[in-house]
Amino acid sequence: MSRNDKAFPFDQIAQTYAQFRYPNEKLIEHIFKRVRYANNILEVGCGPADYLSILSELLNARGYGFDISQNMIKEARQKNPSLEMIVGDAQEPFPYGDNSFDFVFNINLVHYLSELDTLFRESYRVLTYDGNVLTVTDSCQDIEDRTLTHYFPEVLEIDRKRYPGNSAIMNAMKRAGFEGIYTTKVKTNFEFKNQHYEQYREKAYSALRLISDEAFERGMKRIENDMAGGLVIGKKSYTQIWGIKVERREFDLPTIFSTGYRDEGNNSF
Repeated sequence: MSRNDKAFPFDQIAQTYAQFRYPNEKLIEHIFKRVRYANNILEVGCGPADYLSILSELLNARGYGFDISQNMIKEARQKNPSLEMIVGDAQEPFPYGDNSFDFVFNINLVHYLSELDTLFRESYRVLTYDGNVLTVTDSCQDIEDRTLTHYFPEVLEIDRKRYPGNSAIMNAMKRAGFEGIYTTKVKTNFEFKNQHYEQYREKAYSALRLISDEAFERGMKRIENDMAGGLVIGKKSYTQIWGIKVERREFDLPTIFSTGYRDEGNNSF
């Protein structure tokens, strides 16, 4: 299965995502601790913009976002009227000027894209120097370990094909010009409650819309049986891939300062 955000019916499921998807608190805390300060932030593929809303508030920053789905933007504006959001395509030039943002991020986006170069080239262009870019995605291990895969094993191969992998993301970032690239990980364990059950029942995760009806109902039955038997512990991991836009220099500062240096306090010359 190829990755292609235009092929997925986001307009049809926008209301479901807005109602049943919500930000992970531990991931938000993790991001905030590493960014700390920004005047303007941009979320690419913002969906209902829940992460953008919380992070802009924590960072005391102006929040901007765009998404390919007109209905997603409609839902985002209703939930978060203080943000500035428009319809746009992550695989086309971003509708913003150069050096406009201190922090650019995307969450759960890259597995919908058929190519990554435009995303990171444009993220680099609109970032200020010393600004951070962040991609939040699932590694192969994340996909294998998560509760979603445990109950719906059919999604394993589907998402292994959809997700581009850490090395592909990092290589695209390097081609775009990013430096200081590194990865971090957030792992969460949680009590699986009715709200999580409703997420699955409403298919608020795209992978659940790509398996057969029979596979979906089998998975829901497994969940119902486990919940009837007592406490259910869920698992979810997030992989974060970070990069920095570093200003290009035409000279090497250490070389300049070491050339022709003279110790004025030394009279042995």
